[in-house]
Order: sequence, then C-alpha cells, then structure tokens
Amino acid sequence: MGIADFALATPSGKLSINDVSRESGHSVEKLEQILPSGKFSVLAEGETSWGLGRDAAARLLARNPVPLDEIGLVLYAGSSEWGTPFWSPAAKIALELGIAHAHCFEVSNFCNAGMVAVKMADDQVRAGTHNYALVIIADRLSQLVEYGTGYIELFNFADGAAAVLVSADAKYEVLGAAHHTDPQWVDSYYGEIKEGQIKVERGEKLEGLGEAFIDNFTTLTRKVLADIGRGVADVAYFLVTHGNQDTHRKYLDAMGVDASRSVFQYEFDGHLGGADPLLALEELERAGRIVPGDLVIVATAGSGFTWGVTAVRRT
Repeated sequence: MGIADFALATPSGKLSINDVSRESGHSVEKLEQILPSGKFSVLAEGETSWGLGRDAAARLLARNPVPLDEIGLVLYAGSSEWGTPFWSPAAKIALELGIAHAHCFEVSNFCNAGMVAVKMADDQVRAGTHNYALVIIADRLSQLVEYGTGYIELFNFADGAAAVLVSADAKYEVLGAAHHTDPQWVDSYYGEIKEGQIKVERGEKLEGLGEAFIDNFTTLTRKVLADIGRGVADVAYFLVTHGNQDTHRKYLDAMGVDASRSVFQYEFDGHLGGADPLLALEELERAGRIVPGDLVIVATAGSGFTWGVTAVRRT
C-alpha cells in the first residue's frame, strides 16, 4: 500500500531576484541568501493553483489509466487559501477529470498538508475503503507575499503542485508517519485581506522557532524509525521541506547524516510548499539514485506550527 506514482506541475511565470529587489528595497546580495535560485516559479496571469494540480493529476492518470469510477477519494492539500472562497478545488478537479464517484474534500495543514493527505489516503486504501485515492498538493504561496513589508524570510515562497496516486500496488510503500503541532507558534504568521487580496502578516516574533523545527523534526524522525523497527543508518535519503536551507542542514547534522543523503534544490526554484519533497524524490528517480528497498524519510512542516515525518520504502 502507498504511492503508486506521482507527477508535478509548475506555472509558466517566473519572478527574478532583481524583481524582488526592486519591489522590496533589499539588495540582490542580501536576497541571494534567501533566493539562491535567482528566480522562482509564480503563477502567470490566468493560471491557478488548482489548475496546476489538475494538470499534474491529468498527466498522472494518463500514464496510470486506472478506472475512474474506482477512485473513491480526492484530497486537495494545502494552506486553505485556494484563490476562490467557499469552494472546493478537490471537487472541481474531480469534475474536470471525470471522477464522478469519489468523496472530495480539502486538507488544510499548510506545507505539512501533502504528506498528511497521503497518509489519510493510504489508511483508507489499506482498510479496503477505496481501490484508489488521488491526492493533489497545491498552493499559491507567492501570491500571499508582500515584498514591501520586510518579511524577507517569506520571499522564497513560490507556486507549484503535485498529484499522487495511492493504491495497493505501490511504488513507495508508506511504512509509518508521525505529526505534532506546537500551538504556541500559532500567531507567528496569519493572513489579512488587503485591497481584496489575502497577504501574510507576521505576529509577535517569539524566540526559539528555529530550534523548535530541529527538535520536532528529530523527535518525530526517531519516533517513526522506532515504530517501524529501523535506525538512522537504514535510511537512504532524508527529504525535507525547502522552506529554509539552514534548517534543512541543521536537521541533517542533528541526525548525524551527511548532506549526500538528502536533496538540495534551493538553487533550482523557490519553496513550492508541500510539493517540495516530491520534487526532490523526482530528482532522485531522474538521477537513478534510488533503488528498490531504499528507505526514505520525508520531513515536512507547516505554519501553525505542525511538523511531520513520513517513512516510505521504494518497492
């Protein structure tokens, strides 16, 4: 049981570090620390995050032609800002793909939502409730940032989507997962409506959030590995949400893991939300670096703040 296949989609728009510098007033040299890619993916005019998710799902189903009436679950995972209020992107995607007999709903847990949804889908397939489940992971993060506000830590927010097919015939077996929310950080970031658009604001800055990332990632990783009877040495790769490169490296250091056992794509694009780990997994496949039996740890985190660790095995 687990991930049968997955596909990704990025928008046609790009924003450059020079564009962000002009709008924010920060120097290019300073921004290079946040945006080593020099440019990142953003929705172009007429593009939507749910549309990217639909396109990724369409490609996924084209190469995995499962009976559409056997897809019993369609989950849309992200940060709850779908672009259209009081509306279901999961149902819209199901409609456009011709999936007529599924339960469609949204999973909101920010950049942790994707792996939460994969685990939920896997649980239902594993229980025999559905033969197939479709998870769409998509966000419009770049659209939520005001570059003039000074919240430079958000400037790497980009747009992208992924689609995951979950079934009994899995390429990646889901072995276990653990998630934890520490609510003391809930007001660190929040949305406000400004001139008809939702933008991210920052609340009172509390000390210790960086340390909380490492503590929660390491604690949850050890828990998941203990639950499945494995150790750190058994893990082939550690894939991490690409929100902050320093946090990524500190987590690996805390686990005693060399950077060669991870994937760094900060120079390729910005932070694509919950799609980050799947982009990294795609890179491992493309490079031929992953083989049957490899154990992969996926560490994700989202505002709120919630941390999650999922263990999958290449079958």
